[in-house]
Amino acid sequence: MQSYRVCVADDHEDAACVLVEGLKRNHYNAFSVHTGAEAIEACSKGGVDLILLDICFPDIDGYEVCQRIKEMPAANDTVVIFVSVKGAHEDILRGYQAGAVDYITKPYNLPMVMVRVDGAMRTKNMQERLREQEELVDSVYTDHLTGLRNRRFLLERLQEEVEEAFRHDYPVSCVVFDVHEIKAIDDELGPVSLDDLLVELGMALRNYSRTYDVLARFDGTMFAAVLPHTPLDQATSYANKIMREIDSTTFSDPSFPTEVRLTAGVVSCKNGKQFGADFVLGEAMRGLLRAKGNCNGDDRVYALNLAETTVT
Repeated sequence: MQSYRVCVADDHEDAACVLVEGLKRNHYNAFSVHTGAEAIEACSKGGVDLILLDICFPDIDGYEVCQRIKEMPAANDTVVIFVSVKGAHEDILRGYQAGAVDYITKPYNLPMVMVRVDGAMRTKNMQERLREQEELVDSVYTDHLTGLRNRRFLLERLQEEVEEAFRHDYPVSCVVFDVHEIKAIDDELGPVSLDDLLVELGMALRNYSRTYDVLARFDGTMFAAVLPHTPLDQATSYANKIMREIDSTTFSDPSFPTEVRLTAGVVSCKNGKQFGADFVLGEAMRGLLRAKGNCNGDDRVYALNLAETTVT
């Protein structure tokens, strides 16, 4: 069983002692402080899982203590339960607004206090496990260089969006970008490093895309975007806008000023029952190759409407 560390903050030493002893009998690592400043100092050192916090202190009231604890990087996960003689509705509401998860009024029943503490710790433990699982899942689906999603996430979300597009009869588009040209503005300095360039390209894609667009680094210098509710003409306009913005941006200025040009393949479909994610992405890749082969002037986008294509 995990031994949680609990701070009892009460200006009455006898009352604090009762809670500390009760907590120790229930296998908690408990200690007491008797001023608001001492409570803040104890939590600022980290390692306090829960604080049972009175409101009436001679120096700093418990509401302010709670707010300060929640602002501390070392203590923002510390669970706060108020234990106070102040039991009016406005007092309790203020306690929750300050960041507490529970509010116990005096006089209290010690066994019930232990029940409330156990419940708060079970909730904390569950939240920590969920956060760990989310971080693990996020790591699996994230490109660690650019912070964008990766190929695996892209394919899964593209499949979901293609199926939804068929089910609800709306268009979805996929755009694949690749770096076509990297040019150092200063020949002596040379271009920016490729990793730094890819990071900045990822940031530029975020800046010029909608919040619900799915952005990913597909592979190497290739990026992809899934655009829900977007027909071919709008997806093509999006691709051209991205390329114009990249064309007009000088990356890593002034250290290694560099200009970049992209090419793009764009596909759009509504009949998602016929096309899976692999096929849609494959057509976008083929469009990208055609765009590279026909790259003259500003004509760097190849677009295809899959509604006009039949899978054989």
